[in-house]
Amino acid sequence: MSKKIDPRYSPDDLPKVKNPFLYLWRCFIKIFCYVFFGIGTFLVVIFCWPVLRLVWHDKATFKYKGRIFISGILNFFVQTMSFLRISRYQVDDAEKLRNLKSCIVVANHPSLLDVIYTFAFVRNADCIIKAGLKSSPVSGIVRPLYIPNDGDWDEMVKEAKKSLDTGANLIIFPEGTRTPRHGTNQYKKGAARIALETGCNVQPLHIGGGDKYGLGKYDPFYKAHPTNAYMYKFTVLPQISMDKYKGLSPAIAAKRLTDDMRSSIDSVQD
Repeated sequence: MSKKIDPRYSPDDLPKVKNPFLYLWRCFIKIFCYVFFGIGTFLVVIFCWPVLRLVWHDKATFKYKGRIFISGILNFFVQTMSFLRISRYQVDDAEKLRNLKSCIVVANHPSLLDVIYTFAFVRNADCIIKAGLKSSPVSGIVRPLYIPNDGDWDEMVKEAKKSLDTGANLIIFPEGTRTPRHGTNQYKKGAARIALETGCNVQPLHIGGGDKYGLGKYDPFYKAHPTNAYMYKFTVLPQISMDKYKGLSPAIAAKRLTDDMRSSIDSVQD
C-alpha cells in the first residue's frame, strides 16, 4: 500500500512525458549528478580537508576560507549541472549576493538543490546544522565551519552573532522543510528571532523558475520532470531593516518580521 502524501506535494497535475528517450536521459544524468556529488564530497573529506586544516591552522582563518572553498566547490557542481543541461539558473543580482555581509538570508525551499545553489552564490555563508549531521559522513566538513543546533537557544544565537559580526551571512529556510508544489508551509519564527536578537538585516531571496518535480519532498530520487530541464531563477529582494521593529515586544516583533519575510518572498510570481 502506497504512503499517502500531503496533496500540496502531489504530482497528479504534471504533464505527460513527451519524449521518452529525452526523459530517460534526464533521469540518468540526474542520478549521475548524485553519484558525482557523493564521490566529490568523499574526496574532499579524505584528501583536501586534512591539508587545508594544516594550511589554515588558525580557527578563524579556517572558518572563513573553508566557507569560501566550499562555496567554490558547490559553484563548480552548479556549473557542471548546467553543462550537462540537467539544471540551469538565472540570478537577477548575482553581484549583490556575492558581496553580502552580515545579513540573514531567508528563502523559500522548493527543492533539494536550493542549499547547493544558495551556498554557491553567497560566498561567505554560515548556517545552523541539525545535531544529526554531527555524526554523518560529512561531519568533518560541517562541524568546524557551521553552527550546531544542540538545543541551547542562547548559545546558538551567541554563535550566530559571533559569525555575523565577522561579516559572514547566515542562511535560513524559514519553512523548515521543502516548499510544496502548491502553496507554502507556515514560516517558523526562528530566523526572525535571530535577526532581532543580533540586530542584523534580513535579505529575502525568492527561488523560482518553474516546477522542481523530482527534487521536492516525497519525490522519487530517480525521477525527473516529465518535460523540462530544471530552471532556477533567483530574485534578490529588498532588505528588511531591524529598525522597523524597535519598541515592539519580542513576540510581536518576531511575528511581524516573520510575516514581512513571507510577504516579501511570496510577492514574486513564479
